[in-house]
Amino acid sequence: MKKRFIRIFLVVCVLYGFPAHVSAKSNLNNLEIIVTVKNCNLRSAPDTSKENVISILSKNETASVLDTFNNNGHLWYLVQTVNGKGWLSASVSMLKEKPLIFNPLDLIYKKTSILLEKEYPAKYLNLYNKIKKYYRKDEFDSLLSDQSNILLNGEYLDKLVFLASPVSVKTQSQQHRDWVSLLVNPKTLNEGKLFFEKYKPYFLTAQKETGVQANDIIAILNWESRLGTYLGKYDVFKIFIHQYFYIDEVEFELFQKGHYQKEGALNRPAALKRIQKIKQRAFNNLTQLMIQAKNTGFDPRIIKGSWAGAIGIPQFMPASMSYAVDGDRDGLIDLNTVPDSIFSVATYLKRHKYTERGREYAFGRYNSDAMYVRGVKLYSDEFEKLMFPICPVQ
Repeated sequence: MKKRFIRIFLVVCVLYGFPAHVSAKSNLNNLEIIVTVKNCNLRSAPDTSKENVISILSKNETASVLDTFNNNGHLWYLVQTVNGKGWLSASVSMLKEKPLIFNPLDLIYKKTSILLEKEYPAKYLNLYNKIKKYYRKDEFDSLLSDQSNILLNGEYLDKLVFLASPVSVKTQSQQHRDWVSLLVNPKTLNEGKLFFEKYKPYFLTAQKETGVQANDIIAILNWESRLGTYLGKYDVFKIFIHQYFYIDEVEFELFQKGHYQKEGALNRPAALKRIQKIKQRAFNNLTQLMIQAKNTGFDPRIIKGSWAGAIGIPQFMPASMSYAVDGDRDGLIDLNTVPDSIFSVATYLKRHKYTERGREYAFGRYNSDAMYVRGVKLYSDEFEKLMFPICPVQ
């Protein structure tokens, strides 16, 4: 049973309908809705009847939020516009984050207890709206009120500080340079040879079916997890919660402490754009992790991974699970098994234009750091020299 809970499967859509009132009125002061579609209807009641349309709103129009309501599993916002008051569907809009004024002496992540719905109503409701087909509101609230996963401290705080730092990009690039000699040497190449011989049928079948060379597959697996030796010890759910909700405040404290004056630091406008991308990735990965957990019956809080939230031998993000493949044909997709990892890496590279634009382009889609791409290519080239006597690459 325990083994079943650590498996990550492809998403299978399971829809739940649940009538429940959702009210967050006390938390919605000064929040705005942004229309995300070409146009949508402002309605007199929270339903899709044709006769209750008040006016039409266009993309990027905004309105002030007054209240929320969940009508048979569909989330609605009661809003105030220049044309009056009415109901707007959450599926055609999103809440705009309220500008936060941080008190350096009382940052959220330094508190001993946090109610996310109160502190971050926009982020909270946008997240709920994304997964509401899969979770009842009380289930969602229970997951996001678990203080053991919500509070930011210890190594999790250290890793988020590192990620938010304006010198993080430079530091990570240097780390990839340092890893080249650690990951590409006679010892790792010999380990790769033994690994290939053990799983040779899977490598050759994956190569034949996808067109991705076996040496490129094993090079990725070596770089990502040292052929499954290092899978990560962090709670992935917690990692993404922290990135999504708290990274703004961590960045603010780094700004206050002068980290933008350090050598190699990004300028703040560039750094803030990067922070927004990190938050969006965290949002995407968190929602996919929660959906996969619901569809396959495991608790999202038990999944372990890297400090960045990557899972299994190939270090896939939850949002990349659409590329995962059942390599051993046992009816399950488990990225902690080698056959599934081999076929999943091959599928990922193939679907990222490995054939059309070349392997280096596909490596870059796995990780965009230039030294990562160079290091993977170096291991692949060196390994090919060892592999040729074993099995000529077609």
